[in-house]
Amino acid sequence: MKKMGLMVFAQRFWLALGLMFAAQFAHAADPYEIVDDVTNKLVGAARDFNKDGDKQAFDSKVLDTLEPVVAFDYIARVVMGDYYEKASQQQREAFAETFKKDLVGTYAKGIATYVDSDIQLQRGADVGDKRRVTVEQQVKYQGATHKLSYTMGKNREGQWKLINLVLNGANLGSSFSSQFEQLASKYNGDVDKITANWSSSGNS
Repeated sequence: MKKMGLMVFAQRFWLALGLMFAAQFAHAADPYEIVDDVTNKLVGAARDFNKDGDKQAFDSKVLDTLEPVVAFDYIARVVMGDYYEKASQQQREAFAETFKKDLVGTYAKGIATYVDSDIQLQRGADVGDKRRVTVEQQVKYQGATHKLSYTMGKNREGQWKLINLVLNGANLGSSFSSQFEQLASKYNGDVDKITANWSSSGNS
C-alpha cells in the first residue's frame, strides 16, 4: 500500500474502530472495559444499520455516543499546534467543531465497513492510580491483522477519554497535526481557510 493510501486508511480505520466510547462508561474505573464493551455495542449498532438502513438514527447514535467522551477539544488544540495561540477564541471553537463533525461524519460512514472484523482486546496491567493508559486491540480484517493502541487519559473529573491512537505504528494525532501544517502552508496560515477546507481524509 502506498504511503498516502496507508495514511488515509489509518485515519479511516481510527474513525471506524477507534472512537468507540459510550457516555455511560465515562466514569468506569477500567479503560480496558470501556474499549471492549463499547466496541461491541457500536459494532452491533452498525450491523443493525446495515440491515435496516436507518442512517439518520445511526448517525445520531454515533454523535450522542462519541461527543461526551472523546476529547475533541483537546485533540483539536494539539492538531492546531502553534496556531492555537495565534487564533482567536472564535477560530479555535470553529476549528474544534469542524474537526469533531468531520471525524464523527466520516466515522459514521466507515464503521459499517468494518463490522465483520475479528476484534480482540489485549488486556494490560491494572490501571491503579494511572491517569494515562494505553489500551491495545488486535483487529483482523480481510486476511490482515492490525494493531491499535488507544491512548486514554483521565481528566480532572475522573473521566476516561480518548486522546490519541496509533495504528500499526502510525500516530494519528501526529498525522492530523502534519495535515494542519500543510494546509497552513497552503493558505498562508489563515485559520479560517484551514477550517473551511479541513477533511480528515486528507483530500482537501
